[in-house]
Amino acid sequence: MSMGNGYYFHGESTADVERTPPPGRVAIVLTGLAIGILLMGIQLWLLTVALDLYLSGGGPSVLVLTLISGLIFLGGLFVLRLLGRHPHLR
Repeated sequence: MSMGNGYYFHGESTADVERTPPPGRVAIVLTGLAIGILLMGIQLWLLTVALDLYLSGGGPSVLVLTLISGLIFLGGLFVLRLLGRHPHLR
């Protein structure tokens, strides 16, 4: 059953089916997860430094750090949209 948004709901009958990814897929997924967590950490650090500079009266460097953080955020949204478009092959 599809809700029209790309998500499928499975009945309870598929709950006990073992779903193992193909060989090599786990490494790719874990690498993507690690890169995503690293980028989120960098983004949080940039926002923290930008806020600290803003509160201390820092000049144009605040804007640069905020823009870089925004670009990281937009890149994450782009990747999510890209992953949602491609069908998952099994």
